[in-house]
Amino acid sequence: MFYPVHVNLQNWKCLVVGGGTVAERKVVAMLISGGDVTVISPDATELLTYLAQSGTIRWHKRQLKASDTHGYFLVCAATDFTDINTAVFEEAYEEHKIRLVNVVDVIPQCTFAAASVVTDGELMLSISTSGKSPATSRRIREYFEEVLHTSSLYTLGYEDGVPVTIENQGLPYPVYLLLEGRLCIVLCEERTPEIKRRISLLDQCGASVLCSTPDEMKPQHLEDAFLVIADNPAVVNTSCGSDTAFIREYLEEPSVGTHFTPDLVIDDNLIISVSARSSAGIGKVERLLKRLSNQFENNGYGAFIEFLGTRRSEILKAFPTPKKRANFFEVLIDTVEDSISGLQTPPTTCCLGLTNPKCSAECLFNWVRHGNLERADTVTRNLLELHSGDRMGAQ
Repeated sequence: MFYPVHVNLQNWKCLVVGGGTVAERKVVAMLISGGDVTVISPDATELLTYLAQSGTIRWHKRQLKASDTHGYFLVCAATDFTDINTAVFEEAYEEHKIRLVNVVDVIPQCTFAAASVVTDGELMLSISTSGKSPATSRRIREYFEEVLHTSSLYTLGYEDGVPVTIENQGLPYPVYLLLEGRLCIVLCEERTPEIKRRISLLDQCGASVLCSTPDEMKPQHLEDAFLVIADNPAVVNTSCGSDTAFIREYLEEPSVGTHFTPDLVIDDNLIISVSARSSAGIGKVERLLKRLSNQFENNGYGAFIEFLGTRRSEILKAFPTPKKRANFFEVLIDTVEDSISGLQTPPTTCCLGLTNPKCSAECLFNWVRHGNLERADTVTRNLLELHSGDRMGAQ
């Protein structure tokens, strides 16, 4: 499981390596959260070019050079070239010790995964499948956009097909941290309910958790930490005596830290986080959390996402490009079994039990959530054989 946080990105330096549509979405999300964004790429989309010309972002129109990642708070690699993406991760995380590094579609080379986000004037809602099924995450996001009458961040940047300026909306930047084996420190005098909640989340995410009082904490441990949770900044400053690179959450002063932890609904690898954008949204968040808990917890979504995740490495090998992989996952999710004609993909998409919780279609989602994994495995293998190679790219 990933650890959900909303990052306070205001005025932090962010680097995006790549200039395509995926990089564009990353840049848009960072800008509306107040990030100070630089793009490195020989080419760029129409929107990124416009943003650079208007001075909204900096664009270095060239290939990546050594030490380009130095000095950034957050780095994202979004090119189509594995060697470049790997170089970005190794330099940013391993050499420069930057904590927030993301390589698109390659979870082992990420310290965080981006979230699918919807928002309105009162709340922000983000969805993660712990990197195991972006297609499922997108479909849940689109469902929320419709039923909650909220808007997607991915539609920003264009009006009638023409690039427009992206404004800083003061929104937090929702991400999901990969904490497996990473040192996370909790500094506290006593284990309050909020501290216990954080420790429980860290444990669920596989973090190496060190809980200590400020007086007992050794500065070297803080230097090595990926994440620190404390009551307030004074506790951390007293313990380490200097500014360090770890990301930090202050429970008493959330706006001062690098991030805060939102309210959550969790079903294994499905994590939905909700936070109020203003005081007017607090009541709306509380009501929505109850609704989401009833709809998503213990209803098979976590099992479905886990199934797709365990097949992901095989699908990565079969389809070398993100576009082909995405196309295959769409086909896999939408395939249904007809008792007369066999497997077929209908013109409409699978509802995933979202619009019809009692849906009984013979589809992958229902097979998995009702425990028919043998059938789900068979269909997945058959579709892989049918669509692997160049045939999928031609569709």
